[in-house]
Amino acid sequence: MTRRWILQLPALAFALDVKKHGARGDGQTNDTAAVQKAIDALAHGGGGVAHFPSGIYKVGTLVLRSNVTLRLSPGATLRASRNLADYRRPHLIYARNAENIAIEGGGMIDGQGDMNWDADFRPHKERLGPLVELVGCHDVRIENVHIRDSPRWTIHPKNCDRVWIRGISIINHRRGPNTDGIDPDSSRNVHISDCYIEAGDDCIVLKTTNILPWLPEGYGEPVRPCENVTVTNCTLVSSASALKLGTESLADIRHCTFSNCVIRDSRTGIALFGKDGGTFEAIQFSNISIQTAPKHGRGPTWPIVIDLEKRRKESRVGAVRDVSFRDIRISTSGRVLVAGMPERPLENVSFRGLDLRLSGFEEWEAADKPRGGPAQPVAPEADYSRVPAALIFANVRDLELCDVRVSWEAAETAREGHALYAARIDGLRIDGFYGRQAPPNGEFAAIVLRETTKVMIAGSRAAPGTNVFLHLERTPRDEVLMAANDLRTVRREIE
Repeated sequence: MTRRWILQLPALAFALDVKKHGARGDGQTNDTAAVQKAIDALAHGGGGVAHFPSGIYKVGTLVLRSNVTLRLSPGATLRASRNLADYRRPHLIYARNAENIAIEGGGMIDGQGDMNWDADFRPHKERLGPLVELVGCHDVRIENVHIRDSPRWTIHPKNCDRVWIRGISIINHRRGPNTDGIDPDSSRNVHISDCYIEAGDDCIVLKTTNILPWLPEGYGEPVRPCENVTVTNCTLVSSASALKLGTESLADIRHCTFSNCVIRDSRTGIALFGKDGGTFEAIQFSNISIQTAPKHGRGPTWPIVIDLEKRRKESRVGAVRDVSFRDIRISTSGRVLVAGMPERPLENVSFRGLDLRLSGFEEWEAADKPRGGPAQPVAPEADYSRVPAALIFANVRDLELCDVRVSWEAAETAREGHALYAARIDGLRIDGFYGRQAPPNGEFAAIVLRETTKVMIAGSRAAPGTNVFLHLERTPRDEVLMAANDLRTVRREIE
């Protein structure tokens, strides 16, 4: 008996031209009512596509309904009205508890972001919230659109499930306050790929919050884990952090992968800030190129930061564990800082294939602890932000550094600095390290271990000009096992 397979093709979605529903698209007429009428008609009929032909559509709040797609054709611009009275909600596009919704088509969304701040970039008291606000939605797709000048966060999926954001560009004012790119918040199964983002704040940031302060009913929103998130093939430029987890972390952030990204001209490349008691776990970063630049031309830069602390006295102490970095290339004048709390060390952190090139020297001794937002003061002995070292690790249980290379390439006279500083590490493996202190033949040691136990250093080489390879502070010599290291050119191996 011969089986015959019949391919069932979905019927083409019904498309409705918004101009035929009353929209003018002339850039002057308020098209909000006409476009909303088209969306509602599609939803009432079971769904379809609201098609925007070439033109400029000035609108206030549009409420997106289930099974409706906004298709902005090339040459079509959805432009935010500058009159706040045109907004039923403080968003340009808003959806709550909708499913199977999409924004697509090759056109543009113009957020008119400068209406949210004054000439000195101070936010107005009355201002809009995120440009695209999606709350409790399922099966969301945002694809092949260009977004410019968001007034605050650009895309905010809150408590959403199954979200695809692909092939979009977001270019916001680099000094616009709170102009994040994409903020998955308490959402799961989120996939972000092939995007270009420039932001005045963070480019892509994962959060777990329980409030939406810009919405009247936004207090007491359910807080859920942010999980199963992938970010790949993106180019990111940020005045704050390009890839960030936290600071808002009331619930867990877990099972997330970031890969194949290029980060440029950003104050911070990758940041994990735990402040509210959530657990960060099973987080992977791989094949990422980072080049830092000071925020608005001044201040310190941090290519990678992991920091655990408490936002308030009553905040729970969170946790960070099972975080890995692989094949990371960094050009910076700043430093890498990875630190837990004395009472709650980070757990199982690894770097494999880290190439760190120091292109300059910042005012390390004046640097403030990178915090990403308000937090409780910490004791001076728990603040490692002013340690003169390229790589700083503190309060970690099980730290692995494999194939790590530190190169000092600054043209100006180098100040004294360690290549690697590790304090209060319980279980440290260094395999395949290459580097030295700055400047060549300087007084500092290449590696400093302070109050660190269960150490193995193997297969490592001291770069030419190394004075002291390893300096121990309150670290017993019998806690350090060294094997197969090439230290022939150093003046002293251990002090």
